[in-house]
Amino acid sequence: MKTGKEALVALCSIFLLAACSKESPEQPVAAESAVGITTEYEWVAEGTPAGRSTVVRTGDGKVTVDSFVHWNNREYTVNSVTQLNADGIPVAQRITGISPFQAPIDESFRYEDGVASWSTAGESGSVKTDDPGFYVATEYAALGWTEFVRAAMQSMDGEVAVLPSGTARVERLTDVEVESPDGPVTLSLYAISGLGFTPAYGWLNEDLELTVLDFSGFMGMFPKGWSPDVLAQLSAVQLEQDAIMVGRMSGELAYVQEGAVIFDSVDVVDVEDGVLLEDHYVMVEDGKITAISGAVIDVPGAKHIDGTGKSLMPGMWDMHGHFSLSDGVLNIAGGITSVRDIGSVHEQIMELTAKHDSGEVIGPNTYRSGFIDQASPYATGDTVASLEEALERVDFYAENGYMQIKLYSSIDPEWVDDIAARTHGHGMRLSGHIPAFMSAEQAVRAGYDEIQHINMVFLNFLAGDREDTRKQLRFTLYGDEAGNLDLDSQEVQDYIALFVENDVTVDPTAAIFMEQLTHLAGNPNPTFAPVIDHLPPNVARGYYKADMDMRGMVDEWAASAVAQAAMMKKLHDNGVQLVPGSDNVAAFTIHRELELYAEAGISNADVLRIGSLDSARVVGVDDRTGSIKVGKDADLVLVEGNPLEDISAIRRATLVMKGNTAYKPDELYKAVGVKPFLESEDI
Repeated sequence: MKTGKEALVALCSIFLLAACSKESPEQPVAAESAVGITTEYEWVAEGTPAGRSTVVRTGDGKVTVDSFVHWNNREYTVNSVTQLNADGIPVAQRITGISPFQAPIDESFRYEDGVASWSTAGESGSVKTDDPGFYVATEYAALGWTEFVRAAMQSMDGEVAVLPSGTARVERLTDVEVESPDGPVTLSLYAISGLGFTPAYGWLNEDLELTVLDFSGFMGMFPKGWSPDVLAQLSAVQLEQDAIMVGRMSGELAYVQEGAVIFDSVDVVDVEDGVLLEDHYVMVEDGKITAISGAVIDVPGAKHIDGTGKSLMPGMWDMHGHFSLSDGVLNIAGGITSVRDIGSVHEQIMELTAKHDSGEVIGPNTYRSGFIDQASPYATGDTVASLEEALERVDFYAENGYMQIKLYSSIDPEWVDDIAARTHGHGMRLSGHIPAFMSAEQAVRAGYDEIQHINMVFLNFLAGDREDTRKQLRFTLYGDEAGNLDLDSQEVQDYIALFVENDVTVDPTAAIFMEQLTHLAGNPNPTFAPVIDHLPPNVARGYYKADMDMRGMVDEWAASAVAQAAMMKKLHDNGVQLVPGSDNVAAFTIHRELELYAEAGISNADVLRIGSLDSARVVGVDDRTGSIKVGKDADLVLVEGNPLEDISAIRRATLVMKGNTAYKPDELYKAVGVKPFLESEDI
């Protein structure tokens, strides 16, 4: 699922410079009425046409943008109208449209008589100021890079004051000559920092006009009539520059340990037995756990860490990541030391894995799953046109060391038996969405080892093999009807027994569905509510708006949220393996995922084992990681409190170790604009 979700996050990080209107927020100006210089852009997602944007600039400082972007059955339609003052700063704005999950968009901003005021679907506010700053919208449709970079270039240090709060910095990274329909053009890569967790990147021409956007090779935008090859060329350069920036951070914030490290008087979370070993001593040497004792351990020259009042737990796992370079910092800061990437561009995930393994960039241990879908208007991932091509891709992923194949929603149900046989023949696991017009029961019988997303578990009964679940129906039907399913029925019991019989794992990604089922505009997103005051201000604002359109069925969707929790508890109690996955913002989503398991009634001891040793076992590396045992890798998290009593203690990391390298979470959080939660241990 996150391929779509991740694209939305990417759009959010880039489109936040929304265009605005000098007309009253109650009276938006239609784009078709504007006259002036018009620029048209094309969007592609994984090489497939994915929409268009039209930007019109007039001599009076008005900028109008119309965009329609679609991917993975998401459709984002938005119109924005901006009025710039003489300095190129927005002084009025109106943005309207429909979110990728069909929620209405309506946002406005005005600066007038020394007062800046704004209103969104989730919040509103105002501030008196002599400087209008550059308003950062929560809806991100406007392609306002041009105006933002120009404003930054007028300052001595490249910084721009932004509203409602904060500053952002613009940095020019490199220049590349590309071929346009009119001949060679030099484009410059700019990075904007301070608006989100990580920099946003855009390519501008010599006139400081936005020309190309690239979202990690998955999605991109370029001028109409240009070759998509330009996007691929620039994407490779952008990835290199991003690696340099993240690598710079890694060199400053990674503490390689050359001698022994001893945790003194620490409580050890034994996830194998579900107990706390109080007042113990744990020694790490050369990235391995070499001693665990109830007695004092003292080695000449060893570095000692006081564990009094703290718990040492195994590093946590994210079993549903779609990785980017920047995710690694958040993961490590949050104590997630291992991630299963469930589907990314092959070249990029191979490079990223190598950079993590070498320590060139900060990041967790990374395990890879291939991602295959059948070509269709709803396809995403690595698309194929035939069963033969699908089998060839399975062979390719096996040859490149992938541990799993993930299938997506457009796969022909008749292909699954053959794909499963080929996958298992390579010793790999098969997982995925349940293909449209196929039931989960049929997929399990055909060879599925794992199902992604808890809604797919329910859709066995709500859609079966009757409905086209490539569409948003897979979300709306789940919200509308999951609460009506009798979980105590014989039909459900037989279904769960089938999972147990076939050793099927479920990757619920419960947090993202709890958001969809319960989040109402004006309230903080439940995934990020515990940390929202620590997030960059312009990130936090976006979590007060709801993306899903519940169509007035709030009570029904709330009932489905209750059913979701009950189903997870029933699966667990009957012996079905659950594994935690984010499919969203790194680390914070995993924390919430594990908390939701506990809130569903699963014991904290079981939750901690699910989030560490069980996940390692599914991947096949539990012999060397996943628990605190002599001889295993030192993937460790030191937290305040006892997570066996208070599951939220998993959020309170004061030191993280991945092998022979230690990290201070407070330093990592500061590096990505997050207010630290605790002071880290000295190391």
